[in-house]
Amino acid sequence: MNTMKTALFILLGALTCLSSCSKDSAGKSADSGSDTDSDSDSDSDSDSDSDSDSDFSCDDPDPAWLLCEGFENGGGDFDTWLSGSDFISGVGDDDRDRLDLATDMVRSGNYSIHMPAAPESGYRGASLDWRDCDGEQVSNCNMEEHEQLYFRAWIRFADDHELVHHFLNIGGSQSDDYWYHGTAGCLPNGEMSMGTTVDFKEGTHESHFYTYTPDMSCDTNCGNYMDVQAVCDECMSKGLPTCDEQLQCCWGNHYESDTPHYFPVGEWFCFEMMMKTNTPGEHDGEMAYWVNEELIHSELAMMWRLVPSLSLNRVRLQHYIETSDADGHSNKVWFDDVVVSTEPVGCQ
Repeated sequence: MNTMKTALFILLGALTCLSSCSKDSAGKSADSGSDTDSDSDSDSDSDSDSDSDSDFSCDDPDPAWLLCEGFENGGGDFDTWLSGSDFISGVGDDDRDRLDLATDMVRSGNYSIHMPAAPESGYRGASLDWRDCDGEQVSNCNMEEHEQLYFRAWIRFADDHELVHHFLNIGGSQSDDYWYHGTAGCLPNGEMSMGTTVDFKEGTHESHFYTYTPDMSCDTNCGNYMDVQAVCDECMSKGLPTCDEQLQCCWGNHYESDTPHYFPVGEWFCFEMMMKTNTPGEHDGEMAYWVNEELIHSELAMMWRLVPSLSLNRVRLQHYIETSDADGHSNKVWFDDVVVSTEPVGCQ
């Protein structure tokens, strides 16, 4: 994908940018089962594919787990499930051609979450957003503060899956700053927000990190393919120091493993990522991800924040793709058995 196309897609994401069990009094989560069917695909991936050996359950979660979601609540009805979920909102959550419960591809239990990217919705992807609310899981809540988070999900790409624009993400903001600010193209100030995303390359599914930091590399030649002054003005309006010294666009930097790793397609795999905040102003933050409990990539000298009040408090179960990315192709994905934790989760 060339630089111009990538930048335009990121800018689209910024313009359109904007969390599943109920917590008990100890801050844990519980998830109950149901037997009602939901929608299923009619393509070659539609044969039932359940991991019969799985004993995953949210009935007795580990004390470190902040979210445990098997998608079993709601009797197969997406809206009923979402209303009782700890996922507070999502992109495409009002469109069943973008986001729905599925019975045809499950890793455990009766249901998984399916992002079909159907032609009827312009082949667009979707997301589910979780925040760790201090109290009831409601929109615009004050959030808890964490120094590290682990995000585990079982994933299955369709046999003919090709690409995604952005994938799974861990992030954080000030505890009283609930909303995303749409800061693509802007240099972070180390105070407003931080996060890291695991993405992968088109066609090969070669995985890598994509992240923004206050000391990141920026593109000083972006005026060749977009209105750089408009980018600078937008970033300035959000209090971000992108163009204090020169006109530039700051797109997320890629961190790639020395040994390439390719996500599998057409089969369930266990994915886990972590992010650990840095001492304010120091390069001692960490990010890493694993596939089937094998460490794929880690970075040990990250610097995301300059103030201690910036902390981790959210994840995004995301398969972001726009019509212009998709080129007339439905990139389908299923997720199951999702956990967010302050400690490593593993694949059991």
